[in-house]
Parts: sequence; C-alpha cells; structure tokens
Amino acid sequence: MADSVSSTISVTFPFIGAILAIVAFKRFTVWWKDSKPLPYPPGPKPLPIVENMFDFPKGDPTICYYNWGKKYNSDILHASSLGFHVVVLNSLEDAEELLEKRASNYSDRLMTPVLELMGVGSNMAMMHHGPTWRKHRRIAQQHFRLDMMSAHEPIQARRVHIMLKALLDDPDNLFNHHKVLSLSIPLEFMYGYDIKSLDDSYIVNAQKMIELSSKYFNPDSTLINFFPILGKIPAWVPGASAQGVVAAVREIIHDLVTEPMEMVKDAVNNGTAVPSVLSDFIEAKQGTPEFEDEAKIVSELAFTIYGAASDTIISALAALFYILVTRPDIQKKGQEEIDRVVGMERLPQFGDRALLPYTDALYRELLRFYPPTPMAVPHRVKEDDTYKGYFIPKGTIVSANVWAMTRDENLYPDPHVFKPERFINENGELTNDARVLTYGFGRRICIGKYSASATLWMTIVSVLACFNFSKAKDADGKDIEISDEFKFFAVITHKTPFKCAITPRSEVVRRLVEEVVAAEKLKPQGNVA
Repeated sequence: MADSVSSTISVTFPFIGAILAIVAFKRFTVWWKDSKPLPYPPGPKPLPIVENMFDFPKGDPTICYYNWGKKYNSDILHASSLGFHVVVLNSLEDAEELLEKRASNYSDRLMTPVLELMGVGSNMAMMHHGPTWRKHRRIAQQHFRLDMMSAHEPIQARRVHIMLKALLDDPDNLFNHHKVLSLSIPLEFMYGYDIKSLDDSYIVNAQKMIELSSKYFNPDSTLINFFPILGKIPAWVPGASAQGVVAAVREIIHDLVTEPMEMVKDAVNNGTAVPSVLSDFIEAKQGTPEFEDEAKIVSELAFTIYGAASDTIISALAALFYILVTRPDIQKKGQEEIDRVVGMERLPQFGDRALLPYTDALYRELLRFYPPTPMAVPHRVKEDDTYKGYFIPKGTIVSANVWAMTRDENLYPDPHVFKPERFINENGELTNDARVLTYGFGRRICIGKYSASATLWMTIVSVLACFNFSKAKDADGKDIEISDEFKFFAVITHKTPFKCAITPRSEVVRRLVEEVVAAEKLKPQGNVA
C-alpha cells in the first residue's frame, strides 16, 4: 500500500509541476502576443498566471457583472483566465454595435476541446460561424420564418389544450404539466413524436445529457480545454473524471440525433408516419444523391430545436405562473380583456392576438423581467478589434448581459417593477418596442423566436381565460408563501417549484376544454412543411 501511495505521489507531483510550468509559459506567450498600445476594457485586476480565475462568478453571473459595471463605471468589461479573454456587454448600445453591426467578426461561437469531444458541435446554436452553420441555418429558416408560423399553430393550440385538460384533472402537478407542454411541441413538430409524460425515454436521456455536460460549458472547467491531449487519457485513469463524462455525453448525443431519424424513416417506409419536418424531408428526398448529407443536417437541426425551444419555454412558463399567483392584479387585467374580446363561450385562438394588447404586453414584460437566458449564449471574436478606445483580441468570448440591459432605466423606467403597461401607449395600443432581448443578437439570434412567441402567448391567454391562480393554503387555512428564488443552471434561469391553487373559472370552461380536446383527438394532423 505504501509503495502504491509513494508511486502515485512520484508521478503526480512532477505532472502537476509540468502543468504549472506549461500554464506559466502559455500565459507569457499570450501576454507577449496580446501586448498592444490600447488597453483592455475595465475589469478586476488580474493575478499573476491565473489572472481573473477567482473573480468569475460561479453561479448566476448577471448581477455580478452588473455590479462590476457600477464598480468600474463602464458598460463594457474585461476579465481573463489562463489565456481566455472575456468581454461582458451590459448595455444594448454596445451589443448592437458589436454583435449586430460588426456581425461578420462577432458571430462565431466558443467550442472548447471538451465540448468538441462530447459532440456538442452538432448543435447549431453552438456551431462555429461558417459553411456548416449556414447550411443548418438555411434549412431552419424554411420552417421557422415568420410566414411559416401558421404551420405550427395547430400543434401549439392542441398541446396547450391538452395542458388545460391536465390542469382540470390534476391541478397539483402544474410543473409537470407545463414541462410536458414545453417538450411536446418541438418533438411533435420536428419528429411527429407524441410524448405522454416526463418519463419518456427521449426526455430522460436529453435531461441526463444536460445534467452531465452543463458544468463543462465554462472554459476553465477542465484542463482538457488547455491541454487537449489530456482528452485521450482513458476514463479509468484516476482523476480522469471529465473523460468519463465526455464518453457518456457523446453516446447520448449520438443516440438523440440519429435514432429519431431512423424511427421516422421506418414509419415513412411503413406508411405510418405522422406529418413532421423529418417525415416530410424523408418523403421528398429519400433516394436522391443528396439525401445522406441533408439527412444529417436535418437530424442535427431537429435536436437543436428541441433543446433550445423546450428549456426556454419551461423557464418562461414557470415565471408566468409565479406572476399570476403573486400578482392577482395582473391576472385580473388579463382576464378582463379576454372576457371583453373573446367572451366566455369559446377558447382563445391565434386570430385574437391582435385584439388583446394587454396579454401581448404581458408576454413582452415576462421575457423582459424574467429572461430565460439572462446571459445570451456567448459570441466569439474572429479577428482583433478595437472599440471605444479598447482592444478586443482575436478569440475573445463576448457575453451580452441581457439581465443588465433589461434593467436599464433609460430603456425601461422603473426597471425593477413588473409592469406590462410599459408596452401599451396612451391609446391602449401596443408600443413599437417589440424586441425581446433574451432571443439574442445579430446572426446568432434565436431561429425559433416566432414559434416561441406564439407558444408563450397562446399559453398565457389560455390559462388566463380558463383558470384562477392563487396561493395554496396550509392545514390551518393560511396562505403558503412563495419564495422569489430563481436558480441559474447552465445558461438558463428557472423558477424554483412552488405550490399554488388552480381553479377553473366556471363550469363552462370545463365543458369547453373537454369538448375541444375530444374534438382534436378525432382530427387528422396537418402537414407541417
């Protein structure tokens, strides 16, 4: 035993020493290369070798970077760690200038060696800005541009109605019901796949992949990012925990990308396929020379859409229910508008949206106050740049602090107050401020923003039309207070679960929901192409 310990120490200490020496040398070369007449943007003072490694926030970074802006009197900030430069943008003006007007230089993504090994590069949202990304984007736009949204509406409406029925039957499981809604829409649209519960194998595997990989999205999460050769060390070697995670995530992603395509292909060939993006593609392209190459792109795109759409919708809906429970005044205003325009004898429809400005304002304010991605997915600079007298070196990670921008008093007076009325003018009409910052910037803006907007609005208007939300009661009949806590996980913010009381507004509502759901089960599903 002693010999084993001695042997381990004799190997470990020189190895650590070698790593520190290489890190020091790397930092020197980076410093030498990056020495420029112009300074970096303001930020915390770096330490020798490790620089700002201990300054970066470990949890939700938004408030930390917001406070940095106050401390250093700057909306553009800089920090670095072991060769990685990070620039944080706290103002919309700077984000628009760099990420949109200079998009040709600021549209790349950071793909660290560990994420590359995992296979995360197959996700369009994480791809480098180049030919492969453009092919994915072009196909995505065919299905998610504004004039194609009518193809989404039947699925969105049906899935919302199914959730309404679930709330009637089992109101205590609100969080399960809204997650099933959020996950089911992209799965049905892309694959024609009908999930019944969160125990579905696809959902379980996707969640496992997210949980395993989330900690490795930070560049300093593993030495593999600094010394890619370490990625070749077998997972069984002591201390090689990241290598085991890499192998597990890579296998899950491979299965999530390839298995649905094979499933839909079999259904198409058997004549049992449900209309979807994948089935329509297979029917149109199977047997052609370009099928294999395009099938890979469509499979990867379907996986991307599922991941991006489901998490953001889950986050936004949890925040919505929190607002409805804790702000009965907002709930009442929304219901009054719906009752006045829609009435009580039918459920809301997509065609009602233009006539319901308050519910649309509620949608906008929900994503302003509780942005699902409070830090936009980081961009990466392709070439050296200068801005406002600062030097931004090639390879810099640029993060837009959406949360800070939505708290800008110049853009949103009383920014820390949840107030849908800010988006309604004196004539009772919606203002022109329709931009939702959480969807991102420039060429990397969320491809599914129109679909997400429609899903969220239909859910908002439907639950307001059908239910009253209030605080749950304890055994003594007293209100159970709700924590205002939100947790930051990977790049998404989630409201912590809470109990509430959900009651149908009338027996007419119960009848309407049951009739609509029963009728929709009898309808053949429409084409999504």
